[in-house]
Amino acid sequence: MQNIRKKVVLFADVLEEDFDGVSVTLNKIIANFPKDRFDLLIVTPHPPKDMSGIDFKILICPYIGLPFQEGYRLGLPGRMKGLKAELDKFQPDVLHFTSPSLLGRYAIKYAKRNNIPVMTIYHTHYPTYFKYYLGKIGDFFLGGLFNQGMAWYYKNANLTLVPTGPVRRDLEKLGIKRDTMAIWGRAIHANRFNPEFYREDFFKDRVPEGNKTVLFVSRLIKEKNVAVLADMYQLFERKNKKITMVITGEGPEREWLEERMPKALFTGKLRGDELSQTYASADLFFFPSASETFGNVVLEAMASGTPVVAADACGPSDIVKNGVTGYLAAPGSLRGFYKRILTILGDDHLRERMSRQAFEYANAKTIDNLHAELWQHYDRVIKGYNLCKSRQEQALAEEMALSYEKS
Repeated sequence: MQNIRKKVVLFADVLEEDFDGVSVTLNKIIANFPKDRFDLLIVTPHPPKDMSGIDFKILICPYIGLPFQEGYRLGLPGRMKGLKAELDKFQPDVLHFTSPSLLGRYAIKYAKRNNIPVMTIYHTHYPTYFKYYLGKIGDFFLGGLFNQGMAWYYKNANLTLVPTGPVRRDLEKLGIKRDTMAIWGRAIHANRFNPEFYREDFFKDRVPEGNKTVLFVSRLIKEKNVAVLADMYQLFERKNKKITMVITGEGPEREWLEERMPKALFTGKLRGDELSQTYASADLFFFPSASETFGNVVLEAMASGTPVVAADACGPSDIVKNGVTGYLAAPGSLRGFYKRILTILGDDHLRERMSRQAFEYANAKTIDNLHAELWQHYDRVIKGYNLCKSRQEQALAEEMALSYEKS
C-alpha cells in the first residue's frame, strides 16, 4: 500500500537565516523535514535570503515593519491575494503557526472553517517582553489585556509545544489547558558547537594579555536584559580589571552599550566557524535575560564546553544545572551574577569540570531525536483530530437516526 504523505502548512513570521533563535529553530526544522512522510507549504513575510536549498513552496506575505522591533515584520495575510486559493488547492492536514500574530490568527480561522487541526511551537515568552516596552505602569494597565489576547491563540490550538516545564506552568496560569501542551525542547548540531573549536590565541591582540573573557551572544535588545551587561562591566572596571566582556550580536541597543562599555570587545554578529570559535574560546558565558522560552545560545555555549552563569528564570533555569554545568542567579541580581562569575573564573579545576559536564549535557540533546519527536507530534495531532471528528460524526449520525425513528 502506497504511503500517503501528510500535508503541513507552516505560517512562519521570520525565516531569515540566523536572524534570531526562532529563525534558527525553524530553519533546522525545514532543512530536516522528511519528504517521504510530509509535504510542506510555507507562508512567511520574512523569507530566507537564500531560498535555493529549500525544496518546498514558499508564499511571500505582505507586511509592515514593527516600531519597537527593528528588522521584524508583521505579516498581513488578509492582504495576500490568492492565499486562500493556494491553501484550498494544497488541502492541508494540519496548520502550524509560529507566533500569536496576524499569521497565527489567519491559521486558526482557516483551520476552524475547514475543520482541520492547528498547532504551534511556543518560541517567545511574550508576557515578559511586554513590560520592557511599556514599563510597570503600562504592564499594570495593559498587561492583563495583552496576556488575554495572546492566550486566545494557544487556547485555540489543538497542541502547543513548549520548550520547558516553567514555561508550561506560566501558560497554565493564563488558562491554557495542560493536556493541550507538550514539552518539546531544542537541540544543537554537535559539528557546529564543540570544544574542538577552541583556539588558544583566538582573542590575541583584541583582549589584554592575561584577561579572562566573559561572553554574551544574542540580539542586542532591551528584553535580553542588556542593561545588566553595562552594570556588570562597571562592576568589573571597579573591582576586577582582569576580566574583558565580549559582546557578540547586533541590535538597536549596541550603540547604547558601546558608550557605557568602552573597553569591552564588540564583535558584531558572527556566523560559522568564527561564532563557534568565539563560544569555545571564551572562559565563561553570561546570560542575564529573564525572558527566554528556552535560550538556544545557552545550549550552544554548553555544547562548546563553556560554563554558563544565567538568570534563574524560564528556559535557562531548565537547561543550566546549578553547580554542575554553571550557576543560576536571581534575575537582575548584579551581586549574585558577579559572585558566581568570579567563583568559576577563580577556580580552574571547577571551570574545567563544569566545562566537561556542560558539553556532555548539551550533546545528549541531539537534533535528530528532537525532530523525530516533532514529526510524531504532527502525526498524533492529525490522527487524534481525525479520530475525534469521526466519533463526533458517528454520534451525530446515531442521534439523527434515533430522532428519525421517534418521528
